[in-house]
Amino acid sequence: MKKLFVLILSFHLLACHTSQKAATTNVAETKTAINQFTVSFISIGSGPDGSAKTSYNAFIESFEKQNKVKLVFDKVNWGREGETDYCFDFNELNQSLRNAFVVETKKLLANSKLVRYFDNTPCRSPRK
Repeated sequence: MKKLFVLILSFHLLACHTSQKAATTNVAETKTAINQFTVSFISIGSGPDGSAKTSYNAFIESFEKQNKVKLVFDKVNWGREGETDYCFDFNELNQSLRNAFVVETKKLLANSKLVRYFDNTPCRSPRK
């Protein structure tokens, strides 16, 4: 009987400890910075679209020069095959430049099936 009580108590303590870890993780996740626009170069078994990524890098440089702005973004490599996210923070841009950048991005990358767009999401963690 005593062994059964100890066993039940052990399971109870373990369950409480696990739920505390989950609660701590959820709090940490909610503190993650939200990016206003994310462009994700994904892969489906054969790597991301390299030509689209090269074109996009050239577009970013061109947009900055043309509009005399510096885009604030994080480039995060998160996958095994070279998957990458560009996480943009548009706090330094006015609304018309934000809209122009997003529209031109989607227009430039419209033909690639390996590009996804997200609004107001946290950036992924980099691959370790």
